[in-house]
Order: sequence, then structure tokens, then C-alpha cells
Amino acid sequence: MVSDNTKIGTGLLFLGCVFLFLGVLFLFDSALLALGDLLFLIGLTLTIGVSRTVRFFSRKDRIRGIAAFFGGIFLVMCRWPVF
Repeated sequence: MVSDNTKIGTGLLFLGCVFLFLGVLFLFDSALLALGDLLFLIGLTLTIGVSRTVRFFSRKDRIRGIAAFFGGIFLVMCRWPVF
């Protein structure tokens, strides 16, 4: 049986991907990209849980990818969608 948090998290993941796609489609609209980033991270946390999300983002062998991921989110939140 799937819990309610997993169902809500999957919906938020889907919405995050939709907003990210629309942000790219509308020539890197920073508001849509920022909303997509937030929904994606919240959905991921609700789907797999807080401890597994922290464990996923704190692995030493993935440090460059994690830095690039959070650096991209930071740039979008600062309204700089294209570097």
C-alpha cells in the first residue's frame, strides 16, 4: 500500500517537472524555473523520505554533481536563469 506522503510527493514531482519544462519552453522564465525547482525538491523529499534524501545529497562520490545542482538552483533563485 502506498502512503499518502508518497502520493502527494509523486504529484509534486510531476508538477515540478512540468514547471521546469514550461520554464525552458518559455525561454528560461525564472519564475517558472524557481517554482519547478522548489516543487521538485519538496516532491522528492516527500516521496523517498527526509533521511534518504539527505543521504542521497550527501554522498562524497557525487559532490561535483550535487554542487552543480544546488548551484543551478541558487542561480535561478537569484533570477539568473542563464549564466
